[in-house]
Amino acid sequence: MVFNPAAGRGRLRRLEAVLDGLGALGCRYELFRTAMPGDAENAARMAIDGGFDLLVAAGGDGTVNELANGLAAADSQLPLAFLPLGTANVLAAEIGLAATPKAVLAMIGGGRRRSIRLGRVDGRHFLLMASAGLDAAVVRHVDLVLKRHTGQLAYAVEALRQTLAYDFPPFAVTIDGAAFEARMVVVCKARCYGGPFLAAPKADLSEPRFEVILLEDGGLKALLRYGLGLVSGRLPVTAGVRIVPGRRVAIDGPLGAPVQADGDLVAALPIEASLSDRSITLVTP
Repeated sequence: MVFNPAAGRGRLRRLEAVLDGLGALGCRYELFRTAMPGDAENAARMAIDGGFDLLVAAGGDGTVNELANGLAAADSQLPLAFLPLGTANVLAAEIGLAATPKAVLAMIGGGRRRSIRLGRVDGRHFLLMASAGLDAAVVRHVDLVLKRHTGQLAYAVEALRQTLAYDFPPFAVTIDGAAFEARMVVVCKARCYGGPFLAAPKADLSEPRFEVILLEDGGLKALLRYGLGLVSGRLPVTAGVRIVPGRRVAIDGPLGAPVQADGDLVAALPIEASLSDRSITLVTP
């Protein structure tokens, strides 16, 4: 079990409850605590070399991402499970996993194995999404100390700051050879975005394709429209939103503009997102 101590609030109680439950079931485990970026990826390689039966990410979507990168680098199908301790926990929403020790223990003990086709951007794999635009700017500038202590509130504070300062530059987007323009681009492998909010209903973690969300308008008025569409489950039919399926996505815009994947900064424009030839095995409820 790979534990990210910086993942979110209330994490220790849930972690301890799951560890107690594993002990009661007679499971043997080792707990690895991360201290810096890259530690989880190294832990995945150690789990592979150590002959473990299961790898558990105890953290947020970023912890899962690092472990997935470690597994993909080794082309390993060591099953990966998830104890949601993060801020948004998009993966938990995507697979229908309640963030409770009981649900996690039930999944570890009797969940199904699902093959997940990964995306790739700038040499890094991702499970859920990669994006450029306002959300990537928020990820770049969010106060990490505040995030550790307040969770989603830190993102809300930074989102407000960025909304007031962000100029919504246009991005040139090419999807399987077809050209588009947008003010924000989200390359989705997952249906959910920002937590439990349904953004790309036709996306599928297992399928070898992306659903690319193009937000075509900039400015505060458009942002409010998109936000209401997202929280109401109507983003795909919101004015100024286009969703295009594809397998290869190039994004160009202001040089060095940030790109996030699975909630962490991974690259800067220009970039190309493509389907990886690697997959991982994910344990789901």
